[in-house]
Amino acid sequence: MLKKHQQTRPKLSQLKSRKPKVQKLHNKSDNPAVEKQLDEILEKLYSFYSQEIDMSLERVERFLHQLGNPHLNLPPVVHVAGTNGKGSTIAMLRSLLEASGKSVHVMTSPHLVHPTERIRLAGNLITSEYLIELLEECLAVNRSEPITFFEMFTAATYLAFSRVQADICLLETGMGGRLDATNVVPNPICTIITTISKDHEKFLGDTLEKIAFEKGGIMKSGVPCVIGYQTGAAQKANIDKVFQDISNSLPTNAPLIRYGHEWSIEPQNDQMHYTSADHDLLLKRPNLLGIHQIYNAGAAIAAYNIILEHLDDANELFPDKLNKALGTIQWPGRLQHITNGSFCASLPKGWELYLDGGHNDSAGVFLAEQGRKWQEQDNKPLHLIVAMVDRKNPKAFLKPLLPYTSSITLMEITGEETSFNINTLKDTALKMGFKDVNIAENYASALKEITQKANTGRILTTGSLYFLGNILSG
Repeated sequence: MLKKHQQTRPKLSQLKSRKPKVQKLHNKSDNPAVEKQLDEILEKLYSFYSQEIDMSLERVERFLHQLGNPHLNLPPVVHVAGTNGKGSTIAMLRSLLEASGKSVHVMTSPHLVHPTERIRLAGNLITSEYLIELLEECLAVNRSEPITFFEMFTAATYLAFSRVQADICLLETGMGGRLDATNVVPNPICTIITTISKDHEKFLGDTLEKIAFEKGGIMKSGVPCVIGYQTGAAQKANIDKVFQDISNSLPTNAPLIRYGHEWSIEPQNDQMHYTSADHDLLLKRPNLLGIHQIYNAGAAIAAYNIILEHLDDANELFPDKLNKALGTIQWPGRLQHITNGSFCASLPKGWELYLDGGHNDSAGVFLAEQGRKWQEQDNKPLHLIVAMVDRKNPKAFLKPLLPYTSSITLMEITGEETSFNINTLKDTALKMGFKDVNIAENYASALKEITQKANTGRILTTGSLYFLGNILSG
């Protein structure tokens, strides 16, 4: 019998359809009263605990127990950690699974525009109405005890996942791994660790080895762990040994499926070449732009193969099926080419607009590689529009982009208390050697000023997912 605070599975009208329909960014309600209620609930969540981030499992485990332990009643789980590429890898893996007929739950963070982006139930974005029901249930159980926003949202996600049927759950860690609120599922069928870079050093440690240790904390005894592409700096820090040591410390070793060892993927002209002990596949590149997305695709394919084996599924890694799935990935804000909307309409002919939420050193390297490719392609000038939060390192992020940048326009993130001071950003850019450094009060004026510089060019808006969220919501 259900406890009083539990609810039955949502009606089909709340989920719209069990089959994913046309992809959209979020599932915001058309009813202003509903959105007002959701905003009030979210504000209440933020008031419970002064720290936005607090590395601990104690509160979330206590709270999940009070909710009836929904995290112990989930479909098979794939748990994903890493610094760069988590969301892209999950988007690719979801596309592969859905193309093979699987229904997929997904939890990702942060959201760009609206909190409904964070949860997919059997392929469909959760509605604002159902999210309100779940959060209200969680609030009633919590009784104003200290808990972070992410912990509460994660618990609500587990409630939803436990009440709606699906074949697979894809869980993205919020920041770390070992002490992340998602790391309470005892028996995932697979874990994935994507590229390790320096980020959130205050919480995860100031070296790549320490960060890898925290990310590797999602490994579970006997559960295969796919290790994604690692940068030269990460290889020099010998993070492979960190992962191996974690695996060896478990009661039963976690089999490591490592890029460059058990599997590999490399660009080959306009295609990509995936190899493993059992596969040698020449595939089309994913529809997400950037060489780093080739590496993310490789991690997704390696994990997909493990999942199929676990489910005893007859599907195999047929190139045609993989190409189709990897050609229809939806993941906004990752080298996203904006081809419609008011901002795009305001651009003169001959200009292109891209958005990317990159904000750390590895993201800068990957974006610079795309800048180099663009330069070789047509040598159009590249103009940056950048805003960042003050806990990031703008010098480490921007340094790789310097050789490919014609101008940089700096902004602050509207409504974000931790937005990097615009004058400090300007001083940093000038000291780094950027020649044409500008400040803009709003995005429209930034676009206007840049497009007056020449008849043609590319604009890359980057530095923060929160910044992109402001732009996309506008």
